[in-house]
Amino acid sequence: MKRPPGRSAFASPLVLLVAAGTACSGTLTALTLTGRSAEVASRAPVVIGNPVEGNNGFGVVTEGDATLGSTESEGPVAVGGDLTFGAGYNVALDTPGDFVVPGDARPTALLVGGRIDHAGSSPVGVLRVLQDGYVKIGDETGSTALDRDPNGASVNTRVVEEGSTYDSTPRVELTVGQPAGSVFRSGLMDFTSLFSVYRDRADRMAECAADVTLLDGSGNPLDPSDITPGTDVRISLTGGRTNVLRLTGQQLNDIDEITFLDRPTADTPLLVDVDTTATAGVFAWNTPTPAGISSADAPYILWNFADATSITIESGDSVEGTIFAPRADLVDLDPSNIEGDVIVKTLVAGPLTGGPSGGGVNAGEIHYHPFDAELLCGPATSPSPSPSGSGSPSPSPTGSGSPSPSPSGSGSPSPSPTGSGSPSPSPSGSGSPSPSPTGSGSPSPSPTHSPTRPPKPHPPHHPQHPQHPQHPHPEPGYGYGHD
Repeated sequence: MKRPPGRSAFASPLVLLVAAGTACSGTLTALTLTGRSAEVASRAPVVIGNPVEGNNGFGVVTEGDATLGSTESEGPVAVGGDLTFGAGYNVALDTPGDFVVPGDARPTALLVGGRIDHAGSSPVGVLRVLQDGYVKIGDETGSTALDRDPNGASVNTRVVEEGSTYDSTPRVELTVGQPAGSVFRSGLMDFTSLFSVYRDRADRMAECAADVTLLDGSGNPLDPSDITPGTDVRISLTGGRTNVLRLTGQQLNDIDEITFLDRPTADTPLLVDVDTTATAGVFAWNTPTPAGISSADAPYILWNFADATSITIESGDSVEGTIFAPRADLVDLDPSNIEGDVIVKTLVAGPLTGGPSGGGVNAGEIHYHPFDAELLCGPATSPSPSPSGSGSPSPSPTGSGSPSPSPSGSGSPSPSPTGSGSPSPSPSGSGSPSPSPTGSGSPSPSPTHSPTRPPKPHPPHHPQHPQHPQHPHPEPGYGYGHD
């Protein structure tokens, strides 16, 4: 994914008029400077940059474990913890991405920081990595990579349970002969440092001033507090800037349809900031129907859940845009699709049980529409509620207490890639990284919520998605980069 150029923050000049020869002029100058500086600081824009920067082009990125139950991710996937999979799941249907480890002939389409959980996967599970993408697994415990059949002939590579045969299940199978010795490789992405930065960006997006006015069906302004269940709303975007819509989780669930009067673009992106503090960070999402936009507009819409720790997508239409919830365990139970990046703490894309006849749950598809806009917004007049006040999100990293570096300018703070494969160091100034997720990464208990709307018809599968362009020149990131 091409990284859009950063923007520098605008700062108004201070003009000080000081009367020469006045005994108290020095004192007056200091007082004037302090007062005007505070005023300017209060008006300083919130510079976010591209919130997903550092993902190395992976469309799905988790800090901890992931379960890929059904049905597919059309782009590359990076899992910080262990990977479990269902009876049939496809990765990289449209593109393997452009994350190429030095020495490899192909991009890595599936990167697992932990291990493959064969015992927890479906007994008949086959996870297919398509588009001749490679696989990288950080912990080889319990797994074996095979690139030759029982007769010694070269075959497409498969990862099976240790001691099992080439055709055994559960297995990860490739469409290319990746050298078996290159499958197990650790330290390619520093997920802990990356998600420390992601949490900081989520918090800064929550500080943006809301400037999108909701409209009712007649085009009259609608205060979010007046939204009732089943409400249809319209939104108009202002061109040439980041548009910010702030809603509570309940308000978002009460909206049945959102009609866009203007389509978002790279220079007119939409940031939807969702506050879940009223439910202590636990959110059961019944997604609204988007009207007036399509998947082509998804790269310019981002749903920010700064304080959410548990999100369950229960029903509704496709999510157009990126889901950015770096503190949350996301469980997808909805057969509708996600049209954008998924940045979450842990992911269950379709539980392996609970579906028809006791099988897996159909969670739809994750389509590859990488977020592709730089966010710059005005500050809120009063600070948003601190995530720590809800008792749900993880605290900021301990150490120096300084926030993670701003993405503007230099972008991600990781150093240039090296051929050693060693993990990138933590970003400077961020203090100690946040601890890795403990346990299995299982989601929080199911939330309580108001009755859900009846599920909408499953939208038709997009017959064809354009191939995401390959980028030949790597750049630094949280691991081996991409351009």
